[in-house]
Amino acid sequence: MHDLIGFSIEAHGGLARWNQLGQISASFIPGGLSFKQRGQEAFTRQRTRVTVDTREQRAVYVPFLGSGQSAIFEPKRTAIAASDGTILEELNNPRESFRDMGTPWSATQLAYFAGYAMWMYLTMPFSLVGDGIETEEIGSWAEDGETWRALKLKFPKSFVTHSTEQTLYFDSNGLIRRHDYAVEIFGGRKATHYRYDHRATEGITFSHKRRVHLPDAEGRPKMDTVMISIDLDELELLRVAP
Repeated sequence: MHDLIGFSIEAHGGLARWNQLGQISASFIPGGLSFKQRGQEAFTRQRTRVTVDTREQRAVYVPFLGSGQSAIFEPKRTAIAASDGTILEELNNPRESFRDMGTPWSATQLAYFAGYAMWMYLTMPFSLVGDGIETEEIGSWAEDGETWRALKLKFPKSFVTHSTEQTLYFDSNGLIRRHDYAVEIFGGRKATHYRYDHRATEGITFSHKRRVHLPDAEGRPKMDTVMISIDLDELELLRVAP
């Protein structure tokens, strides 16, 4: 584990606390142009609750695109279920379905994107101790009068995420402030993701406000356009049995 990841894990609450958790649950309303561009603006009109597992890549949304139904994300499968558990729609090997970038997303495709993205956002930096993740510190980045250390990540194919290569920026306290990546299922569109409003819940620190922008050629964000917005509240941490 790179020393910067270890430093950040301590800043976010430490592995001892994290290892006691089985799930993280949060309420939020998503927003931004990206969902409209993929024909899923309805996702931005309803408050939902997402619950992610901490020990495997899995997420559940309730409600999802309407009352009385939920979405389930797993790396090789997504599904939309009725309140009684009946499967309404299912998609196996969902990543292979993202071929035509101009086609609106189905509900199960949206569940895939929203599922893996929120799993990643809620579990970093703790999930970075997983096997096969390569790291390289690549210098520093100056922004808003601060200097952030930059860490390049290379994920294994088994890890469901935006793209193989990504970059995290850490402030002097070890908190993640910025996250750069290319969204492969968006045709490789580059994104600059900012984390704000860091607050602790039972000793674990989370960013409660996130904004994703498109970067210019020099890596500076185009702040006038918000591609995705995430505002979290009512966080709950579910512990595993001792």
